[in-house]
Amino acid sequence: MWISVCLISSFLHITAGCTLLVTNYGKITVYSGQSVLLPCSCSKTQAKPPSFTWTKLRGQQTTEIISTQSDLYRGRVEMFNSTSPGNLSVLLSHVTEDDQGWYRCQISHEKYSDVELTVEGCTLSEPRSRVVNASPGQSVLLPCSCSKTQAKPPSFRWTKLRGQQTTEIISTQSDLYRGRVEMFNSNSPGNLSVLLSHVTEDDQGWYRCQISHEKYSDVELTVEGADTVGTSEEDPSSSPQQYNTIQYTLLAVLPVILIITGVAWYIYKRNKGKKNTGEKSSGSKTEGEKKDDPSVMYDTVQEPRNNNQEETTTPLSAPEDPSVTYSTIVYMKGKRNAAVSLESGGKTEYATIKTGTFS
Repeated sequence: MWISVCLISSFLHITAGCTLLVTNYGKITVYSGQSVLLPCSCSKTQAKPPSFTWTKLRGQQTTEIISTQSDLYRGRVEMFNSTSPGNLSVLLSHVTEDDQGWYRCQISHEKYSDVELTVEGCTLSEPRSRVVNASPGQSVLLPCSCSKTQAKPPSFRWTKLRGQQTTEIISTQSDLYRGRVEMFNSNSPGNLSVLLSHVTEDDQGWYRCQISHEKYSDVELTVEGADTVGTSEEDPSSSPQQYNTIQYTLLAVLPVILIITGVAWYIYKRNKGKKNTGEKSSGSKTEGEKKDDPSVMYDTVQEPRNNNQEETTTPLSAPEDPSVTYSTIVYMKGKRNAAVSLESGGKTEYATIKTGTFS
């Protein structure tokens, strides 16, 4: 009984004695591929909490437990509390960019400590494409590296581009490149270059260093004396982007062109309709019936302005054409007939025109 009481008292003393050591760790920065220690400990290293958990905070209500049994962290997590009870830190190895975020070390609902982890991943150095030259039998370095040599991508591969959809993986295990390929990333994580030895004319072409679907760098290898017939001189890294840009531009501009064309056609048809209506209206106001002969000219005979005034029209001036007849009409006061003198070819003819009553 006395032993049980002592054990319980000791347990309560240890639990009460674990107070998380508050240290302003700030932001912990690490390169991808490296290992990082997420610190957490009791103020007294001999104190041991009844339990503790490490979680990654993915939102206000969402957390992800970090343990050696989880698929995401299996083989990447190491604890130290088994040898040092108050040391609750965790060592996370083979860090990737997905590991970036906030982590929480918690021993109770109200006792916890947070750590922010920033991961600097591999960004391929510029330029995105380049050209290297070699002679048959020589060795050539196909360059590719991360902008920060400490960063290591989760994976990468070299391929030879033989068409838009055809590639050939370059590795030390392939029959074509066995004994001719050397890598450097084992000693320098960010150096992804490959050394190709015993170059042949068949090695000429485009090669791609790729660390993800969107991150890659292309190298064109030109071998002296190799036949360039059938070899594409176009940069494969830029061609798809250029084609996509042209397609997007056409899709954006084409509807605007169609709208402008439609508006212009509508305005043209509307103006043409107004013009035709105006011509018909002016034609209907022309007195008399026009002849088809373009040599004939027409005039309008006006009535006198008062009862005592006589008005005589002046013969029209027209080209001398024997087919044209000139006339002079004289209006007189009262109910009388108007004498018309027709002159044609030196002969005079008279006609009677019946007029209305003048008041």
